[in-house]
Amino acid sequence: MALNYILLGKRIKMLRCKKHLTQAVFSEMIDKTPNYVCCIESGIKSPSLDTLILIANALGVTADALLAESLDNYLKVDESEYIEIFQDCTPYERRVLIENARSLKSSMREYHFLIGRKQ
Repeated sequence: MALNYILLGKRIKMLRCKKHLTQAVFSEMIDKTPNYVCCIESGIKSPSLDTLILIANALGVTADALLAESLDNYLKVDESEYIEIFQDCTPYERRVLIENARSLKSSMREYHFLIGRKQ
């Protein structure tokens, strides 16, 4: 699978915005121009591997978190997302989230089983 630079740019922008960083501030963090950051985020330009590492470090994420849509194995990204969600939860909040996830998983499997029987 080829690297989708538009999705990469969207993910970078989403993570940058999540950290409340402007393009100007972020561009200083990675020693690039704001225009270059804009081009990366819109998928017009592709970052070099060195720049991708600078971006990951500036955003405090792993490179696979940036490349999630282009990876065949999403497990590591999913695990890091769960860790991020659970990081600031109280024990009660963790328990509620886990129970909701179990219930959702069961409902999804039941739905797919029922759909499969109808076909």
